[in-house]
Amino acid sequence: MTTRPAAEECTETGLFRTLKSFPATVHALLFFTLVIRFSYFMAWPFIAVIMTQNYHMSPIAIGVAMTSSALFSVVLGMYGGQISDRLGRRVILLLGCGFSALGYSLLAQAAGMGLFIIGLMTIGVSFAWVDPPLRALMSDLLVDRRRRALALQMRYYLINVAAVFGPLVGIAFGLTSQKGTFLITGLTYIPFFIYVLLFIPAGKLVKEQDGDGVTVKLHQVIGIIARDNIYIAGLLCSILCSVVFIHYEAILPQYLLLLNSDAAIKLITLILVTNACTVLVFQTFIMRFLATVSLPKRILLGGFIFALSQICFFSTRSTEIWLWLTVTSVFSVGEAILMPNLNILLDQLAPPEHRGAYLGASMLSTLGIAVGPLIGGIMLAMTGAGVFICTALLSLLLCAIIYAYRNRMLARLKDA
Repeated sequence: MTTRPAAEECTETGLFRTLKSFPATVHALLFFTLVIRFSYFMAWPFIAVIMTQNYHMSPIAIGVAMTSSALFSVVLGMYGGQISDRLGRRVILLLGCGFSALGYSLLAQAAGMGLFIIGLMTIGVSFAWVDPPLRALMSDLLVDRRRRALALQMRYYLINVAAVFGPLVGIAFGLTSQKGTFLITGLTYIPFFIYVLLFIPAGKLVKEQDGDGVTVKLHQVIGIIARDNIYIAGLLCSILCSVVFIHYEAILPQYLLLLNSDAAIKLITLILVTNACTVLVFQTFIMRFLATVSLPKRILLGGFIFALSQICFFSTRSTEIWLWLTVTSVFSVGEAILMPNLNILLDQLAPPEHRGAYLGASMLSTLGIAVGPLIGGIMLAMTGAGVFICTALLSLLLCAIIYAYRNRMLARLKDA
């Protein structure tokens, strides 16, 4: 925790000095985020392969299982966030780490499909009870808005680093498509559990604004969020962003297979590497250049670039590598701007006394990831390349929502 003079001073310093001013706990949370997500990306991108090869599940069954886990995560995310608001982040983080180790161990040891599905549902609990409370804890520890935004940017950057190198390490050591890799992921939560147990204080770190000490129940918090039109607008934009993004990961490879099945594998690999590298490089510079631009304007810019990239996907009918890598770079620039800034917006719109529950509600954005492949698959079958016109329209809808609410968002952010 820093005093207000220290926080004000850090706004005038450079990026690295600001990073150095973070409390040691924030540095530790960022480190554990990298470790956990690194092991996660060694196995999770290949879970559909495991479910198909080991349990002979159909694509529809896999989709139902993944969507159910996502829905479970959303519901428990709000409940866990409300618990963390009442009792402190430590309790829910310890529970989340424990469920994570258990869930991934079940995935690794499951001999039948039933136990594997139970493990998948348990992972839904762990994701909901680790990710939002962890973000809320970082926000609690960083009083001033600039450092909170930078911490969320760094968190997103580290997740991208894990997304790039996790699968590569898994491939290098022959760990991909192996159930045993889930055990490695589960074990990475044990050091985090120990750190939280020893170094995160019990109780709440943020003082209540009202001194009456009245406990707000979960259904009341849900009502508060549901009536918060500004936050709901930001959350809807996050869901739309997730739908468009998952089309890039799940639908674009299928479209390339339709164009040229022989060239698709090489092209998909190059596209994924280009995307990850572009995001990592571009985000390194974007934090400084867009620092003076308001959040709604940043999101508008990212949304327009997203829409442009989808139109480019629609227009590219050949498998020329340079064309696809150029379009992918455009998409990646939009991703680097849009996704972290939507996370920052949802964090800054959340009132401190309900931050955990609000960030738990932000788990609703995973619905876009859950239902996106199903929607995209249907649209691809019906319209072919027309699926990218649909995603372009969704990107423009995101921009329209932000534009309509921009003044109210700015007023809310000034009062925060």
